Amino acid sequence: MSRETGKERSQRIEIDYFRKRTGLDRFRSMCIYSAISLTGAYVAFAIFAGKPSSQISTGPLARVHASFENDCRQCHTNFEPIDSDANQMNLSFVGIQSSESIAHLESACKKCHAVGDHYRTNMTNIAAMSDQNCSTCHHDHQGRDHLLNQVASAKCTSCHEGLDASCKAEPSIAKAISGFSEETHGDFKFINSRERGVIKFDHHQHMQPGQVDSGTRGAFTIAMLDASMRQRYQQPGQSDTDSVQLNCQSCHEMAGNPASSNSMIADGELGRYMKPVSFEKHCAACHSVNPGIATEQTMPIPHGQPWNKTELFLAATLVGAQSTGAIRDPNDDSQTTPQLGEGFGKKTPTNETIAIDVSTLAGLRKATEAQCLKCHDADSITDDAIRGAVDGTAPPMIPPRWLKHGLYDHAAHRQIDCRYCHQDAYPGSESKPSPPKDHEKMMIAGIESCVGCHRNEDEALSAAMLKSEQSGVFGGMPTWGSDDCTLCHRYHTDVTSLGAKR
Repeated sequence: MSRETGKERSQRIEIDYFRKRTGLDRFRSMCIYSAISLTGAYVAFAIFAGKPSSQISTGPLARVHASFENDCRQCHTNFEPIDSDANQMNLSFVGIQSSESIAHLESACKKCHAVGDHYRTNMTNIAAMSDQNCSTCHHDHQGRDHLLNQVASAKCTSCHEGLDASCKAEPSIAKAISGFSEETHGDFKFINSRERGVIKFDHHQHMQPGQVDSGTRGAFTIAMLDASMRQRYQQPGQSDTDSVQLNCQSCHEMAGNPASSNSMIADGELGRYMKPVSFEKHCAACHSVNPGIATEQTMPIPHGQPWNKTELFLAATLVGAQSTGAIRDPNDDSQTTPQLGEGFGKKTPTNETIAIDVSTLAGLRKATEAQCLKCHDADSITDDAIRGAVDGTAPPMIPPRWLKHGLYDHAAHRQIDCRYCHQDAYPGSESKPSPPKDHEKMMIAGIESCVGCHRNEDEALSAAMLKSEQSGVFGGMPTWGSDDCTLCHRYHTDVTSLGAKR
């Protein structure tokens, strides 16, 4: 085979090949001209179609943030993304650190919003980054009327329907919640909780007229109440001889959130919670603690005092009654010699000591303890327990809030008959239990009492709910309500000293 010469090679190759346009050349030119045309069209549109800034911003800020709409640096840092999808991208190799921008955003938000994180220390790194990013749930630039605290339930279930993936360790709560029904949510945690109150109380007895079963003697009448208390318990048309008839409102009063002055989590809306039951306000009218000294002027023993103060009160009451002649020493049967005291015109000498028999004082204390044990157990009336109850270091004897991981607004449901959720608190056909067992029971209905109304808007009212509606249980209230997660739950933990979980 002959070797190709240089001349032959030059004759084989077209020297002017670069002058001829190929398909690739034509495609490249088309892309360049299109880009120039589109850029020119966009610039013209931005200039003549309105504010140029509107072409850069995704939309107006919500009304609550409108004051810094033109100060982007309040939330944004240059060339650092805060979009909830962007924080999954590792662009550190080109100098973009989304974590810095997200930290800046969180810091900016917390200047006004004193909220805690969402148990971030228990989360995986990816979940923690999402938790730190406020824009994951709160999307601004959606217009003046956009409500930033209205978060779609899908934001919650994206983690909670498979909570294992977001937690470092085994979750202590339900880990597969995808909706609000008995199947997709499960019952409330407190229903199966072992935590109960320690006050012995019998709703059955207290809801009966006169607090006695039908046909039983000894009914408590209006006349048996202290005169200062009668107006509160006397119903229209009742005379002093009529029986006292209690209802739910006699002890359970709607009030605002007790943490409203300290917390920005819950708003202190009137009626969201019930006031704690108070002995002085709700019990003392019928159950004042008597020192066991029967005189017309005898004062009840102050409730919740350590025993040294109670014994001093008992001793003072006894001496006072003896000194005024209201009662006599058992050994004095003269019936004519007045006891020492100004009430009978004979003063006690200043150097005279009035002694009290130790056994008498011990008997008065024992009688007082017996009254305490009617409602309290023995462990609750020790000095340590009393001091803990007074200074707040001991758990409350009646939990003030049962739904510790959710919210319930009594005011919003005030037209509904209390019996619908608290059936066990009403007298049944059976006789009252002895001893009282109410403190051992959970007298609140579970999720089945909620899902009838709080359901998907496409679901029809069940037959059972329709029957309840027709019976007047709902008091004319609508029988459909939102089932959004944020209706009952709050995402952020409380940063106040109360440390409430929501």
